[in-house]
Amino acid sequence: MTRQLLSLAITLPPGLPADRAVTIAAMAGRLGFSAVHLHDAAEIGELDQLVAAADPALVVIGFPTDATGLVRENDPGAVSAVRAEMDASEVTRPLLVAVPISIGRTMSEAAARADLEPRFAQRHPRDAGIFGTFEQAQEQVLALARAGADGLVLDVPLSRDVADVLAQIRALVVGATPELVNAPAGTGKTPPPRTTFYGE
Repeated sequence: MTRQLLSLAITLPPGLPADRAVTIAAMAGRLGFSAVHLHDAAEIGELDQLVAAADPALVVIGFPTDATGLVRENDPGAVSAVRAEMDASEVTRPLLVAVPISIGRTMSEAAARADLEPRFAQRHPRDAGIFGTFEQAQEQVLALARAGADGLVLDVPLSRDVADVLAQIRALVVGATPELVNAPAGTGKTPPPRTTFYGE
């Protein structure tokens, strides 16, 4: 079985055409994402078709924005604080980081993808999420894992090259990346990787 650093999930925005939603859900499922999140079942006309397309990924409806164990910014310090609170309270649910993401082979490609996504006008990956080249995004993901995150719930740019975007995101948590989690970081002691994945 392929080792995976963090679980991956994506959100589908309101107003996305049903056929487009089904196509994206199918890609996410095939690439090994754990879940596809909808704010409301009424957003997608063909829910049964979406569920079948996403399999083995779960379709999650009504994802809360303020649940315990949910961090809504790319901030390892905040993740570490929430992890400490969860561990002290013996909360067993996974700690999820829900952020926008835009990565590319170059910084220009990452910026272009973000600029084409209307949702990012309100919450840009550069400010709140994971942003930059693959290598920069990999370092950000490693920092979140080291801080105690279990999974990512991502708003991805959907305007173009969605298959390429999802494949790059998947590559952030498999392959060589899990092997780097215990490598020396910039500061402090590195905790061991966590193995509880959302949706399993």
